[in-house]
Amino acid sequence: MNLTHALSFRARLLLAMMFVIVSVTGLVLYLAENNLRANQQRFLNEQFQNQLRSFLVAQDLRSGAIAEKCRDVSRSVRLRAALEEKDVEDLYQNALAELQEIFSPNKQTPDNAEHSVRASFFRFIDVNGAVLPAGDHLAGEVDPQSLERALSPLGRALRDIDEQSIAFIAIGRGNRPEALRQVVLTKIRGWDSRDLGALVLGFPINQTPSVDAHGAEMKSGIWLNHECYIARLGVADRHLLAHRVQVATSQSDAGNFVLLLESGPHLLFYKALNSQLASAYEVCLYPLASSLREAQALRWKIVALGIIVLICGFGASLFLTKRLSKPVDQIVATSAENVTRRRKAEKDLRKVNRELEKTLHELKATQQQVIQQERLSALGQMAAGIAHDFNNTLMPILGFADVLLQNEAMLDDKVETRRCLEMLRASAKDAASVVSRLRQFYRPAETDEEFPIVDLAKIVQEAVALTEPKWRGLTQVRGITVTVETEFKTHPVVAGDESALREVLTNLLFNAVDAMPEGGSISFETTTENERAVMRVRDTGTGMTETVRRHCLEPFFSTKGDRGTGLGLSMVYGIVERHRGQLEIESTVGKGTTFIIRLPLAQAMPKAQSNRDNAPKSSSALNVLVVDDEARSREVLTAYLRTDNHSVATAANGREALEKFRLRPFDLVVMDRAMPEMNGEQTAQFMKRVNQNIPVILLTGFTGQIDAECAKPTAVDIVLSKPITLEALRRTISKLVHAA
Repeated sequence: MNLTHALSFRARLLLAMMFVIVSVTGLVLYLAENNLRANQQRFLNEQFQNQLRSFLVAQDLRSGAIAEKCRDVSRSVRLRAALEEKDVEDLYQNALAELQEIFSPNKQTPDNAEHSVRASFFRFIDVNGAVLPAGDHLAGEVDPQSLERALSPLGRALRDIDEQSIAFIAIGRGNRPEALRQVVLTKIRGWDSRDLGALVLGFPINQTPSVDAHGAEMKSGIWLNHECYIARLGVADRHLLAHRVQVATSQSDAGNFVLLLESGPHLLFYKALNSQLASAYEVCLYPLASSLREAQALRWKIVALGIIVLICGFGASLFLTKRLSKPVDQIVATSAENVTRRRKAEKDLRKVNRELEKTLHELKATQQQVIQQERLSALGQMAAGIAHDFNNTLMPILGFADVLLQNEAMLDDKVETRRCLEMLRASAKDAASVVSRLRQFYRPAETDEEFPIVDLAKIVQEAVALTEPKWRGLTQVRGITVTVETEFKTHPVVAGDESALREVLTNLLFNAVDAMPEGGSISFETTTENERAVMRVRDTGTGMTETVRRHCLEPFFSTKGDRGTGLGLSMVYGIVERHRGQLEIESTVGKGTTFIIRLPLAQAMPKAQSNRDNAPKSSSALNVLVVDDEARSREVLTAYLRTDNHSVATAANGREALEKFRLRPFDLVVMDRAMPEMNGEQTAQFMKRVNQNIPVILLTGFTGQIDAECAKPTAVDIVLSKPITLEALRRTISKLVHAA
C-alpha cells in the first residue's frame, strides 16, 4: 500500500511536469505560426498598397494634366457653336485641333500607358445624352457600336454631373484589364450657362504583373459591374472571385480574405477606386502556396525542437521527481501508523458524541421543566397581583356598602347617600376596567388607541376618596397616622382612561402607605409645565436606594417579601406609557419618594362629553326581549329598561327566546353571547330570518375573543362588553332607534 502511494505521487508529479513542457511547446508553435502569418499578410498588404498607390498616381497624373485642358476645350467658341448647331463634322474637326496635346490619332500609345496622359479616344455627347458619331474623323481606333453601348450610361447620368467626372467603362468583350478604359467626362455649357453636351476622353488601363519575394506571380485587375477584369484566370475561378468580391464590397470599401482557386489558395486584397458613376475596385491576388510551404517547414522545425525539449524535460522530470518524492516516501512510511491513530480517535470521538447527545437530551428535558416551573410561578405572581388589584377595588365597594347597610340614619341624608353610591359605582367601573385590561397579558394594546377627555384633578379627588378606608381607617387601627393632602395649582385636562388613571394613583398611594410604617404624609399636586400636564405624588416614607429605584419598575420585583407581588409599579409604568406619558422617580433614603407623571395636554373638555354620563332617555317606550341564562343579569337589564318605561319580556336561553319571538312582535332584542344549547350569535341568526329589521344587542364578557376575531357577528347590530351601565345601554338604544 505504501509503495502504491509513493508510485502514484511520482507518476502524478511526472505527468504534471510533462504537461507543462507540452503546453509551453504548443504555445511557442502557435505564436510562431501566428507571427509568420501576420508578417506575410503585412508584407502582402504593403505590396498591394504600393501597387494601388502607383495606380492612383497614374490616375491623378491623368486627371491633373487633362482637367484644365478639358475645361479649356469645353469653353472653345467653335466647339460650342458646332455643338449648339449640331454640326458633327465641324465639331470633330475643331476638336482634333484643340486636343492635339493629349490626343493624336497617328501616335501609338507607349508601353508605359499606365503613367501616360495620351488619350486613346474622344467622343461628344449631346444635351439629350446621345453619343454623337465621329464619322470619318480619326477620334480613336475603337469599335463605334461597342463604344456607344459603353458610353450610353454616361449619357443617361449627364444631368446629375456638375462639371467633370471620372468613370471606368468596358469596351471589349474579354476579361483582361486591356478591355477597360478610364474616361473623363467634361460638360460643355453655352454663354447663358445652358448645357450643350459633354466631351468624353478615354485612357487605356494596363495592369503589369509583378513577382513576390518567392518568385510567385501576383495578379491584379479591376472589379467593375459584377465582373473581374484580371488576366490569366480561369472561368470557374473568375466567377468564384466575382461572387466573393461582390459579397465583400457590399460590406466594406476595402479589405482582404483568403480565396481557394484551382491553382491553390490565394490572398485577395480589394479597395474602392475613384469612380463617380459606377463602383470600381482595385483587386490583387497573391498566391499562398510558397507561404504555406514556409509555414509548414517552420512548424516541423518547431515540432522537432519541441521533441528535443520533451526528451530533455522527461529526463529532468525523472531526476526531479526522484529528488522531490523522498519526503513523500517518508510521509507514506508513517501513514499506516497515522491511519490507525486516526481510526482510534474517530471511534473515541463517536463515543464522546453519543455521551454528549445523551447529556444534551437530559439538559433539554431539565430546561423544559424549569421553564414550566417558571411559567407557573409567573402565573401565580400575576394571579396574586390581579387579586391585589381586585382587593383594592372591592374594598371601597364593601366599605361603603356596609356603611349604608349598618347606618340607616345615613340613608335619610340624600347627599351623603348619593356620594357613597357614586363611590360604589366608580369602584365597580374600576373592577370592570381591571378585567378588561387582563387581555394585555395575551394581546398587545393598540398603538392608536383613543381616549376620552378627563379632568386630572377630579381623578385625584376620586382616588383619594376611594382609598380613604385604607389610608385612614386601617392605619388608625395600627396606631399610626397618615395624612393625604391635595394641591391643584391648575386643573389640566388630558386624554385618558379614568379607571386606568385611578388605578395608577391607587397603586402609588398604597405603596406610599406601605413605605411609611411609622406614619407620615402623602401629597398630590397637579400643574402644567411646558404644555404638559404634570402630577406629583410625594410621601415622607423610608425612600429607596439607587439600586431599588432602577429596578422597581420591573415586573415581579418587590421589596415587601411575601406581602408584595412586584406588579404594582410595572402596571403603573405600563398605563403611563399607554397614555403616551413619562414616569420619573426621585427618592432619597430616609426622606421619601416622589413619583412625577407627565401626560400630553388635551383641549378643553367639551360640554357634550362632560355630560356624557347623563344619556338621554328614549322618547318612546319599546317592547324589549331580554335573553340571558344568568338570573341576576336579567334582573339588572330588566330594571334598566323599566326605568325608561320600556316593556320587558325575559328568556333564560335561546330556545325560549325564539318561542317568545315567534308569538309576539318586539322592537329590540338584548341577549347574552355565552348561553347553553344555543349561543347568542346562533339565536340572533334565527331571529334575523324571521325579522331581518329587528335590532340585536349582544352582551359578552369575552371582549378579547371578539377583538381577536376582528369582526362582529353578521346577525348582530352592536356588541357591548359586560358589565354594562344604564347610560351605555341608553346611548346604544338611542343610536339603534335613530338608525332605524
